[in-house]
Amino acid sequence: MASTDGARSVEQWRRYLAEYSADVLRVAREDELHEVSDVQRAAGWLGFDGAGEGRLAALEQRLGTRLPRSYRSFLAASDGWLNIGPFMWTMRTSGDVGWLRDVDADLWKILREEATPEETALVDRALLVSGDGDAQYWLLDPGDVSADGEWAAYVWASWYPGLGDRYHSFAALVDAERASFEDLSGRDGRPLHPDGADDLVAEGRERALQGDVRAAVDAFARAAVNGSGAGAYLAVILNAFLDPNHTHHEIRNNIFGHPHVLEAVGLEQVRAEAVPLFLYGLARSGSSVAPYRRLLSGILTDGEIERIDALVPPLLPEPPDFQTALHQARTLARDGAADRAWAVLEAALPQWHSDSPYRIAPVVLLTDPTLRDLVTPERARTIVTVPRGNEDS
Repeated sequence: MASTDGARSVEQWRRYLAEYSADVLRVAREDELHEVSDVQRAAGWLGFDGAGEGRLAALEQRLGTRLPRSYRSFLAASDGWLNIGPFMWTMRTSGDVGWLRDVDADLWKILREEATPEETALVDRALLVSGDGDAQYWLLDPGDVSADGEWAAYVWASWYPGLGDRYHSFAALVDAERASFEDLSGRDGRPLHPDGADDLVAEGRERALQGDVRAAVDAFARAAVNGSGAGAYLAVILNAFLDPNHTHHEIRNNIFGHPHVLEAVGLEQVRAEAVPLFLYGLARSGSSVAPYRRLLSGILTDGEIERIDALVPPLLPEPPDFQTALHQARTLARDGAADRAWAVLEAALPQWHSDSPYRIAPVVLLTDPTLRDLVTPERARTIVTVPRGNEDS
């Protein structure tokens, strides 16, 4: 826990990092811990002995400046660290921390080539504190010092524009990385805090059927972080109506390749909803399905993957009255009466319902080759904001 002025003492770092170590060791996959020693595992500590005052003073003398408090106390708690974030594997020690231009001249040149004039000045004075990572580097800026003596912190990564997000301090950056670790672990089915996931899914379903789509998405997203495969799936499905241009990215990242999501919802529903949404999204973006064939393995058969352009997804059961409306709308649409077709569908929306706890909206309106052309972005939002599930109306 940090103090009120934003610093973090050595003892606070030790408690914080001990808790973080326990979390990582509890849920990380074995291939993510290959550099962690048996001694570290036994101790439940992903760090090392802290740097003494003499080593810290020598580092500051070499740098010619006093280190910011939260980073200095971090080194005093542990001189180096492993697995401090999902994409950051090692932190530099007091012996190899240094100015970026001195300790990694190649990276310094790359960053300068891509930087704006303002960013170039930052790169020239930046302190590199990270070691090995997934095309990611952590920088502290001695030219951006807060009233409490902290240096601004940045993450440069190959997938970020410029220098990425700015953080108030090194401690704030670590906090953000820990939050990202918890989020990604939960969404991968390895939650730190699984309690309450089912309640959040139930809350999200209730909100979704009431038409309170934003509250529903929030509940499903929180359930996903708590390890719920159903929550992850339903958040993507609702977002497909709110932001169809990014649906195929969300399906790729949050559904396909996550066994706990596929298991929770069932392959039949994934094949009926997520797969055609994904394929349609790729087609709209002009992207080829070829790079994703392996991702679809286990969801589609080998034969279906080979003939992916001719795939006919299964149809899920619809309420009789809504099924009648779908048939009428298809006929009208084929006859060129698009507005009348939409009017039929819109009138039937309140009667849509499903006995499945994992169906919250008529996704067929986005996947049916005839009907999806009727659904403008505004109409897509209407579909999920109209209260549904009234079987008697």
